[in-house]
Amino acid sequence: MASRGRARGRAGRGAPAPGGGSNGGAAAGPVGGGATAAPAPRGRGRGRGAAAVADTPPTEQLAGMNIQAPAGVRERGNRFATPLFRPENVTDTRGSTGQKIDLLTNYFEINVRDNKPLYQYHVDFNPVVKADSVKLRKALVHRIECLRNRHLFDGMILYCPDRLNETEFVVQKKEGDRVTISMKLTQEVTTSSDQFIQLVNIIFNQIADRHMGLDRIRRDYFNPGKAVVISQHKVELWPGYEFSIRKYSHGVLLGLDVKHKIVRTDTVLSAMNQMVSSGRGGQQENIRRELMGAIVITKYNNKTYRIDDVIFNLSPKDVVQLRSGPISYVDYYKNNYNLTIRDLNQPLLLSIVKTKDPGTGERTEKQIHLVPEVCYMTGLTDAMRSNFRVMQDLAQYTKQDPEKKKRTLEEFRQTVESSTEARDLLQSWGLEVSPAILELDGRKLKPEQILMKNGQPFPCDARKESFDNITRKNFVIQSVDINNDYLIICTSRDVTHSNTFKDTCAKVGPACGINIQANGKVVSINSDRANDFIEAIRSNITSNTKIVICLVPNDRKDRYDAIKKHCCIEQPIPSQVLVTKNLQPKKAMSVVTKVVLQMNAKLGGELWSINIPMQGVMFVGIDTYHDSGSNKSVGGFVASMNNACTRYFSKTTWQESKQELISQLQTCTREALQQYRKLNNAFPQRVIIFRDGVGDGQLLAVKEIELESIKKALHELPQMPNLVFTVVTKRIQQRFFQKQGNRLNNPGPGSIVDTKVTSDALFDFYLVPQSVGQGTVTPTHYNVLAFETNLQPDHLQQIAFKLCHVYFNWTGTIRVPAVCQYAHKLAFLVGNHLNKDPSPQLANYLYYL
Repeated sequence: MASRGRARGRAGRGAPAPGGGSNGGAAAGPVGGGATAAPAPRGRGRGRGAAAVADTPPTEQLAGMNIQAPAGVRERGNRFATPLFRPENVTDTRGSTGQKIDLLTNYFEINVRDNKPLYQYHVDFNPVVKADSVKLRKALVHRIECLRNRHLFDGMILYCPDRLNETEFVVQKKEGDRVTISMKLTQEVTTSSDQFIQLVNIIFNQIADRHMGLDRIRRDYFNPGKAVVISQHKVELWPGYEFSIRKYSHGVLLGLDVKHKIVRTDTVLSAMNQMVSSGRGGQQENIRRELMGAIVITKYNNKTYRIDDVIFNLSPKDVVQLRSGPISYVDYYKNNYNLTIRDLNQPLLLSIVKTKDPGTGERTEKQIHLVPEVCYMTGLTDAMRSNFRVMQDLAQYTKQDPEKKKRTLEEFRQTVESSTEARDLLQSWGLEVSPAILELDGRKLKPEQILMKNGQPFPCDARKESFDNITRKNFVIQSVDINNDYLIICTSRDVTHSNTFKDTCAKVGPACGINIQANGKVVSINSDRANDFIEAIRSNITSNTKIVICLVPNDRKDRYDAIKKHCCIEQPIPSQVLVTKNLQPKKAMSVVTKVVLQMNAKLGGELWSINIPMQGVMFVGIDTYHDSGSNKSVGGFVASMNNACTRYFSKTTWQESKQELISQLQTCTREALQQYRKLNNAFPQRVIIFRDGVGDGQLLAVKEIELESIKKALHELPQMPNLVFTVVTKRIQQRFFQKQGNRLNNPGPGSIVDTKVTSDALFDFYLVPQSVGQGTVTPTHYNVLAFETNLQPDHLQQIAFKLCHVYFNWTGTIRVPAVCQYAHKLAFLVGNHLNKDPSPQLANYLYYL
């Protein structure tokens, strides 16, 4: 069966799980015996599980570091390199607007003694020791007295902190044979080079691994020995750290953040049995659908794997061929981990990992077979995420306020300092970690004002930058006359809920300036099957119907998909799907108010705006959605069509699975420009683009492919508009804490940081757009790839903050500019629910809200 995902393997300590096919064996039943537990979720993220592969050597973090990449291209395997992406016309990237604030950040300075370089040597052996015998090569080099504990060696290239006085050494193998090791100096690694940064990262990985008692899981380090067991929810929280060393404008900095690994106490086998007992997984294909893409962990070696398939014709009784000979899975786990497999008829899990040959560097795929009984689910199910009690209990440990987070960061540094071995290792390489976290200056922009009908301004809540009360008590900018021209479809059991919905609409709509009455058409159907909803929609829509509302008893995906496909493709009309439990008396008023506002927005109405003192500007948001169950990825493109940023044009594109880059941006941009001209009688004077969802390793491709495609469309105009292209990143390590007297608090919405933790190679800044009720606020990173305009950095920083206010699905600020979030919602709807392009008739509506 074709796999739905791929995992990047990472070899580690301990014996690995067996891989390969069997030499025979009985076919397994659907699921063997075992205890029942909560069901396993489908994979949600795009992360890749790490796996150990039989008889493979340890991961070579140093491989390829002596190969210099061309300017502007990151070295393969070096994720710490910072290519030059600052636009050539930009000299000063800092702003000045706003009130100065004093901040701390989750970074420690790394001081390098006398800026002393490191030395790189090429190593040869005589007689020859094969390149793929990495363990032997490392063992022989380790016997050189002057290098012991003072070198890094990947089997070919050696680094050491001092220049060697001798370059030829004679050592003995265990068998007594003598080997001559010759070392040739190939280069000095200066402290300003990317290679130096990567070496420092490897040194700190060694400290975490060997001297702090932490286990590496993918790129982060955790301490299973200090796991917090939350038994009532069947989960464990493993505390840990995420850290990396990079070059910033302030120098070499150690970035550190607190992480928690969520490991469920139910095994994959118990989750499979629960699927069967609940009636959701009786068929093998259903079990596959539930599990494929999920990330599991094997506690015997603390490695994570992504499930690519469930193999029902294999069982633990089957035999696998290892280098050491054939062995059954049962005996393998008993011999290597002292684990007794009790259910001998359970199927096996398949994880496909990519490994790198240490000698040739060639990447190959290997199959890993895992026994569900010894695999544990990670992460949270959808049911857990929607359970307030579960999330509240987890938040007690995972959401640390600035004061507690600062203490936790300092504990990491103190642990390193208290370890003699760690301290000696750093000193031998001339490194020192500063005793306190980094201080820096920030700026806080003024709170924005929300514009309602007739341009009437209302100040936002200065602390939360929210405006829920403003939208509830004031008229929207432009309303759609819905009147009674709406169609409600519901089951016969939910007719009462439909009456509640209509009556509440008639109460809340006029208060917002929206004309919606209580006599919309209601069609009741006999069942909640998707086909019945579709047939009712098809049969009852008239030329006067403006919007369809489907009241459904639960959030079943297949029914939601069918409704949206019909209303977005087959019979284009804005639609709203509402679960009836949200119409209970206690919350009906609040819920329906938001639904009425959303309906108005979907029909082309304008809810609120923000003062943007520029004319003739088109803001563009771009994002990509990857569906783990499809071989295609969807790009969402949304462009503003007026100065108030309240009307939009949208288009989707398709590309190969997991491909982040969008190849059809020239067409998207051309169509958006023509639509802008149609509505405004002129082309835009400025085009300001925010691109979401791009990793650092893809920046060069985005600049050379996506940005150039957009420029081609702009060059087709009579006059080239000013162009700004900015990559927006939400998942970042940086955190900021504001000093207020003797306490640390989260910086407020509108806080800007553009010093010290920015890069000299980039035009970048950080924006805190929101406030949070718990934990530490996460800023958003902006990296400007093109700045062909007379605007100043100050202007772009303020524009980014302003645009976080005009997302019509939330009466407050969001983490990214609204056009980015609209593009995300569009790509998600099309990729996860429609699986086809929506009708062009809907391109000028926010139907994807």
